[in-house]
Amino acid sequence: MEPLKEIYSKNWIKNISDQVAKIDSNIKPEEFQKKILESPWKQYELKERINRIAEVFIFFWGNSLTEIEPKLLDLIQLLREEGINDFNFPFIFVNDIVSKAGLNEFDRSMRILEKTTIFSSAEFAIRFYYQNHFEKTLKQMEKWSRHREALVRRLASEGSRPLLPWGIGIPTIKKNPEIHLTILENLWNDENEIVRRSVSNHLNDISKIQPDLVLKFCKNKFGVSEILDKNLKHALRGLLKKGDQRALSYFQYDTKWNPKDLLFKIKKKKIKIGESLEFQFQFMNHSVQKTKLRIEYKIGFLLAKGKLGYKMFQIGEKLLQPNDTIDIVKSHSFKKITTRVYYPGIHTITLVVNGNECMTLKFELLTG
Repeated sequence: MEPLKEIYSKNWIKNISDQVAKIDSNIKPEEFQKKILESPWKQYELKERINRIAEVFIFFWGNSLTEIEPKLLDLIQLLREEGINDFNFPFIFVNDIVSKAGLNEFDRSMRILEKTTIFSSAEFAIRFYYQNHFEKTLKQMEKWSRHREALVRRLASEGSRPLLPWGIGIPTIKKNPEIHLTILENLWNDENEIVRRSVSNHLNDISKIQPDLVLKFCKNKFGVSEILDKNLKHALRGLLKKGDQRALSYFQYDTKWNPKDLLFKIKKKKIKIGESLEFQFQFMNHSVQKTKLRIEYKIGFLLAKGKLGYKMFQIGEKLLQPNDTIDIVKSHSFKKITTRVYYPGIHTITLVVNGNECMTLKFELLTG
């Protein structure tokens, strides 16, 4: 599978160069393409490539947002006419053009971003305005949370997240995540799923900083609809993984319940990197009541310095009737991946039910 940065292939760059030349006769597509692909383009990662493309537009169009605005909007319109859909990630650089040229032109920048974010999200670009015009940006985002366009409303939530992946950090938001509660109140039950999902992710961010704030926000919002309950559960997913008893109780998980007659075993206690760890667990519900179960397992990965780093994996949910038995066989792959380095040595696996760690087993990971 190609790295994500390869979405900006030579063919893609040629196409966008041709499109720019159509709306700006002063630009020759070959020159535009050559400027983007200048060394060290091949070494650039995704964000660096996005930044380079935006800088090339500034190079040809200058730093005047007044002159950039009509050309940029014409380009977006042309791309739409040629079949490019809105909310299109590769074109996220259009917002970087605005922030690079218009950081000192707040009102004009907001007018443009309100349009460009529909074509490709301005969630990263808006962070620079938080950084330089915090109070004005906060008011603008609150206003956008009531906008008629769903993707503008999404920007109000997504762009203001405390821990936005890839976004520049805004210390004031991290220290005071409650400042965006008005936006989240406006949007948590939005008609559009993409907006609600952003709110869930925003709340999950906050739960890593101020869990009590998120628990309080969610507490009295259950029961409106099944869809909204699902969104609230997504918002609380981090706390559920941590076994937070208050979060678990919101979904009727009995945090005091423990399986009896538990069988938990590993098929092979020594496996090689590249293989899978196979494990099985079995238990019965001895309660006279049906029991709702959230079943997970936690891997203790051996780290470089000899300590264990833990990650939780969800198996699923079960509604166990009285005297019913669960018997599940699962496997966890230790195939090499780019996001994790495996170290040979003793690892652990723990069965977790309703937030309770039921049993831990050890196994050895060997070099392939």
